[in-house]
Amino acid sequence: MGARAPVAPRALGRARAALVLLAAAVLSAGCERIVEVELPEPERRLVVEGRIELIKEAPSREQRIVLTTTDVFFSNRLPPPAVGARVTVTDGSGRAFPFAEAEPGHYVTGDLLPRLGETYTLSVEYQGDRYEASALLHPVAPIDSLYFNFEEESLFIEEEGFRAAIDFVDPRGVANYYLWEQLVDGVNRIPPDPQNALNLVSKDEFYDGQDVLGFQPSDEVAIAPGQHTEVRQIALSRLAYDYYYALFEQNALGSANPFSIPPASVRGNITNLDRPDRFAFGFFEAAEVSVAEAIAPAR
Repeated sequence: MGARAPVAPRALGRARAALVLLAAAVLSAGCERIVEVELPEPERRLVVEGRIELIKEAPSREQRIVLTTTDVFFSNRLPPPAVGARVTVTDGSGRAFPFAEAEPGHYVTGDLLPRLGETYTLSVEYQGDRYEASALLHPVAPIDSLYFNFEEESLFIEEEGFRAAIDFVDPRGVANYYLWEQLVDGVNRIPPDPQNALNLVSKDEFYDGQDVLGFQPSDEVAIAPGQHTEVRQIALSRLAYDYYYALFEQNALGSANPFSIPPASVRGNITNLDRPDRFAFGFFEAAEVSVAEAIAPAR
């Protein structure tokens, strides 16, 4: 038998180090270490969910503004309501419409019938600060029809069921921006996450003046027979379009409420008149809305 080759001390040290690292890796794989991170409680900011709506098919004087506040990091509860605020909307002629707090954070009026082409200004007084935002009420193309297409489960369809589809004609020669909401049995079932950024908001750059047929606001939502479905087609300004698009792209939490936890980098149009650096989150807009409703049929 030949002599065994000597092992250099440096090589032996590397071998022992490798064994130690391997053992540590094995041990660490078998247990979990819980690290508690203490984060400072952020300064609460006002969050505004405000839209003056002119329903094309059934105009109404009832309008609602929802005010909440930001919450602590990693909170799983609903956003805290902003109670005790003073809310007023003023039209272009200077007529003021006060909003009463019907429930915590929900401010309503039954006296504001919106008009196309009118500019509305929201004023909010909350905890010593005055906030303001203005919006022009834009028209929207009407939904011509709402119907259902049944799709079976496949490699690309996770859940079989009906999908809601609409037809409408985009007005020619004018820039139009849209937001869609789809409610199933009264619940908004389309989460404003990055995946839906392209089909919840849209501009007519590539379909100006064309017939839009079979558009599905969400092909992810499976609708069962007998469920009530409502599709809302909402006119947006260019500023509102940019806001919603950026918001949906950054809302990694996928909440069904786009105003629940606003990303810090997405700023709306709410100005703090007293302390401009403490602007509110959210957005105030005025829009004509076309609404279509239907019951999913039996298969």
